[in-house]
Amino acid sequence: MTAPLDFLDIPPAIVTDAACDIPPAWFEQYGIQVAPLKILFGDEIFRSGIDITHAEFYDRLAHGGVHPTTTQPTANDFVEIYTRLLEQKVPVLSIHISEGLSGTANVARMAAKQMPPGAVTVWGTGTLSSAQGLQVITAARAAQKGYRIDAILPLLKATHEQADLFFTVGDLTYLHRGGRIGSVRYQIGQVLHIKPIITVSKEGETAGTYISKGRARSMSKAIDQFVSYIAEAVGEGNKLRAISLYGDDPTLAEQLNAELAQHFDCVTLEKVPTAPVLGVHTGPDALGVSFIGGDWPA
Repeated sequence: MTAPLDFLDIPPAIVTDAACDIPPAWFEQYGIQVAPLKILFGDEIFRSGIDITHAEFYDRLAHGGVHPTTTQPTANDFVEIYTRLLEQKVPVLSIHISEGLSGTANVARMAAKQMPPGAVTVWGTGTLSSAQGLQVITAARAAQKGYRIDAILPLLKATHEQADLFFTVGDLTYLHRGGRIGSVRYQIGQVLHIKPIITVSKEGETAGTYISKGRARSMSKAIDQFVSYIAEAVGEGNKLRAISLYGDDPTLAEQLNAELAQHFDCVTLEKVPTAPVLGVHTGPDALGVSFIGGDWPA
C-alpha cells in the first residue's frame, strides 16, 4: 500500500461490527462498513445478517437441534475492509463491541497494525447492540459534517458515559445455554417466571460485561421499569434519543416506544430487531432499549 496522506485533516470512514443494532437505512446513509460476526450451527458457519437473515435465524432457532455459538471476525476480515477504505484515501475509525463481551476490538487492533501508521483508529464502545449503535451514529454524523477523528473521540467518550442499555428476555434458556447465567439462577427464574433486567457495567472489574439492574414478573412490567429507569436518568419530558430492540416480534418494542413517546421529547425513536449473532444469547422474546438524553452532538 502506498504511503498515506495526512490522515489528521480528513474526516474518517466508519467501520463497526455485526453486534451494532441500528436501522438498516443508517448503514447506507452514512456509508458505515460492517465486519461480520459469525454464527455456528454445528459445522455450518453463517455471517450474521448476511448469510442468514433475522427470520431465517429465528426459524432455525425455534426448530431446536444443535444450539448455535458465535465467533468474532478474523484479522483478514478487517484487513480487507481497511484496505478497501484506505485505497479511497480516507482514514478509518473502527468502533466495536465491548472487549468484556468479545475479542472483536482486539482483532481489529491486530489488523490495524498491518495498515500504515495512523491510518486506522480502533475504539471499544464498552457496550453492544443499539448502545453501540448510538456511538457509531454519533461518529458517523460527525464525520459526515467534517469532524476529524481527534474531534470525534471525545464525542464517543461522552456518549458512552451518558448512554445506557437495558434488556430482558422472555425465556432464560438462551442466556443459560450461552453461559450468561448459572443453573441455579436459570431454574429459579424459569419456575418464578422472572424477567431479569440486564445492563452493561461501566465501572470497576465488571466494566464492559453484563450485570443485573433489576427484575420484573412480566414483560409489561419490564416496560414500566425501562421507562422509570430512563426517566430517572434523563428526566421526564426532556429530550431523548432511543432505539428499542426486539427478537422476532416487534409488538413489545412498539409498546415500549409508545410509552417513551408519551413521557419524553423524542429526538430519535427507532426500533430494530437484535442482530442474529446477539439473538443466540437472548432468544426470540428479547426486549431492550438503549437511550441517551439531549440532541445529537453533531
